Amino acid sequence: MTRRGVLAGLAAVLALAGGAAWKFRLFAKHYPSTPYDDLLDQITDREPAIVFGQAARNSLPGAAQLAAELRRDRRSLGERAAAEPGEAQIAEVAGWVVPQSVARYAALAAQA
Repeated sequence: MTRRGVLAGLAAVLALAGGAAWKFRLFAKHYPSTPYDDLLDQITDREPAIVFGQAARNSLPGAAQLAAELRRDRRSLGERAAAEPGEAQIAEVAGWVVPQSVARYAALAAQA
């Protein structure tokens, strides 16, 4: 076995390990399981969303009803957030003007 072969094998193993860690989010933040994880997994960092959602949740329905409304629309959070300002679906929360879905997802994160 040559040095070049060993290095190539080591590089391949490291690449596979890095890809697996990224695929399975081994180094990402993990949050307690909730019944709304199918929706909340679209939020990269829930901590700021929870803080924002605490201000938004006062004017929105409860978590179960909010989750049902969000699940009806099959689009992702990113797709909704991009489309809603053009559809005049915006919300004002604590002085911030955001797409309505961003406020709803944040409120769900705060309630979960």
